[in-house]
Amino acid sequence: MADPRHRELAKLLVEYSCEVQEGENVLIETWDVPVEFIDELIRAVYAAGGRPLLDQKYARLVRTLVKGASVESLSVIRDAELYRMKKMDAYIGVRGYSNAKEMSDLSAEQNALMSTEWFQPVHINERVPNTKWVVLRWPTPAMAQLSAMSTEAFEDYYFKVTAGVDYRKMSRAMDPAKAFLDQADQVHIIGPGTDLRFSIKGIGSVKCDGLRNIPDGEVYSCPVRDSVNGTIRYNTPSTYHGFTFQDVELTFKDGKIIKATANDTKRVNEIFDTDEGARYVGEFALGCNP
Repeated sequence: MADPRHRELAKLLVEYSCEVQEGENVLIETWDVPVEFIDELIRAVYAAGGRPLLDQKYARLVRTLVKGASVESLSVIRDAELYRMKKMDAYIGVRGYSNAKEMSDLSAEQNALMSTEWFQPVHINERVPNTKWVVLRWPTPAMAQLSAMSTEAFEDYYFKVTAGVDYRKMSRAMDPAKAFLDQADQVHIIGPGTDLRFSIKGIGSVKCDGLRNIPDGEVYSCPVRDSVNGTIRYNTPSTYHGFTFQDVELTFKDGKIIKATANDTKRVNEIFDTDEGARYVGEFALGCNP
C-alpha cells in the first residue's frame, strides 16, 4: 500500500524545492532508498512536465568501488557523471543507510580521493552552481537507532518536519532573523568549554528555507576569514564517513584552527589537513529547524 507521506514529500521536493518546469531534465540520485519513494519522485517529476533520470547507488557498493579505486578509475566515473550533470536542470539527492558505519574502514587517503576526484568536480563545481538542487536524508532504522528512537517514532517525526511543514510560511517567519544578521558585526559565543569571537560585518546572510535541504531551517552568514579567535567545544556527536566523532574541541587563532582534539584526534586532524581551506570556518548560522 502506498504511503501518502511519500507522495507529499516528493511533491514538496519537485514543486517547491526545485520548482521543476516543463521540459527540464531532473536527475534523481538515491543511496539505499526504498523503491516506493523513488517511484513517487519519478511520478512527481513527470507531473510537473520534467524529464526524470534515475541513478540508484548503494553505500556498500560505493565503499567497494572506493576501496579499490585509483585516480584513473575514479576519473572515469567522474567524467561520466560530470557529462551527465551538465545536461541537468535540477537535481534531487536522497541518501539513506542501513549501516551508519559503512564507510568507517576507508582510509583518510581513500576518503580524500573520493572527495577530490569524484564528489567535488561533479557536485561542488558543477551541480551546486549550475542546477536547481535539493538534498535530504531518508529515515532508516539505523538513523532511528542513532537518535535513540523506535523506527516508527523516528519516521513519524521525520515526515512531520519534512512533508508536514509549510516552508513558504516558515521562510516569511525567518525574515527578522535575516535582518538582524545583515546588520550585525561582532559575534561572541559562550558555553561550557566555549569562548569564541568573530566578525560577520558586511558579509550578509541567507535564509535556508527548504530550497536546498529538507528538513531545513536556518539563517547563515560567514565569519570574516581572519577574525575567528578562541575555543569551541561541541556537545553532540557527529558521524562523518562512517566514524562518529565525540568531544570535538577546536582552538582558533586569526581564523585558523591551530589545535583540534576529539575521541580520535589523529583522524579529525587528517580531515582538517585535507586542503588549505579546511582549517577555516565557512559558515555561522542561527538554527530554526522545525
